[in-house]
Amino acid sequence: MVREVQPLVVDLRIPYCIRKEPYYRHLQLSGSNGEKNAYMAALKRELLSWEGELEGYEVSALRLLGPSATVMSPDLLGDLLKTAREILPMAHGAEVSVDTHPVTVGTPSLTGLAAGRPNRMELMMRSGSDEELRALGCVHTMQQLKNAVLFFNRFHVNNFGLTVDLGAPGQTAQSFHNTLHACTIIRPAHIHLQTPDERDAEGMPDEETRFSLYREGCAFLAAEGYRQYAAADFCLPEHACRHTLSLLEGAAHLGMGLGAVTLLDGYLTRNTNNPAIYLAHAGDFEKTTAEAYSADAAYLMREYVRQRLQAAEGLSNAAFQARFGCAVPSSLREELERQAEAGDLTVSDNGYFPTEHGLFRCL
Repeated sequence: MVREVQPLVVDLRIPYCIRKEPYYRHLQLSGSNGEKNAYMAALKRELLSWEGELEGYEVSALRLLGPSATVMSPDLLGDLLKTAREILPMAHGAEVSVDTHPVTVGTPSLTGLAAGRPNRMELMMRSGSDEELRALGCVHTMQQLKNAVLFFNRFHVNNFGLTVDLGAPGQTAQSFHNTLHACTIIRPAHIHLQTPDERDAEGMPDEETRFSLYREGCAFLAAEGYRQYAAADFCLPEHACRHTLSLLEGAAHLGMGLGAVTLLDGYLTRNTNNPAIYLAHAGDFEKTTAEAYSADAAYLMREYVRQRLQAAEGLSNAAFQARFGCAVPSSLREELERQAEAGDLTVSDNGYFPTEHGLFRCL
């Protein structure tokens, strides 16, 4: 019996940055060019270790995940993407996306990346206000953001998104509106909202204020022609991020690099966050895996529900039945009913659907 081909999302994690920025949720490393090049070599070894190991899967989306992937050597990034295209089972027209930083976007980076034929870019805008960018600890200015967009235009990069912060220190309703207005003037295909790390909460608006900003932002972007298809994601028609869409639809997930997470063939694994271990042993699964768990049916059901409730269209009973061959189990229904009582979901005979507040809580 031929196994049905399953969609797969691949993340190649690049934790290096120009300078560590506060308010950012993920691992950040700074280092010399030699250290960065050694990491790229290790990441390529891990990628090569998966050659021939993904029978029955088809990569619908691959992403060089930053926030500042383009801080690395452009030629090495292009070579990594080229290698991925050669050895992974890529779907026809698969999305190949790169997280870019405004300071690093220019002729060298875009020329080097071209070898790997990326077809989508994500640009870390963060804010449309230089004052807020300074408060966030960002190394770029709005002028550098505008320059990066000009380079995108020069290189005919039409499919790009902007990532902006909701709840930046000192952010007001007017400044957030101004940031979104600046986005719509640039007219990216996609706009992604992120919230700063609340562990660095000094100066951040409180939750009630952030929810108010979120509601106003959703209304403004809808009026500008952007469709909200997930909690944090808005796109022009036919330009949803396939990386996000695939995960929301329950695709398998393969992560490579420091701290990367994989959910594949019923197992959940997490790579080490220790750079020395990773650089020495990348490609050796036993030595670089920090955690490994068997993902049983209950876990897979819960994870699918969690993903679907980040999608604007929610979780339908029919989709759950088609995926798992059963109705939503009682233990999960009880959890969902508690979320409904909290105002985060509405429940009908057809399924479970996030409210505006429910989508906001997913940020």
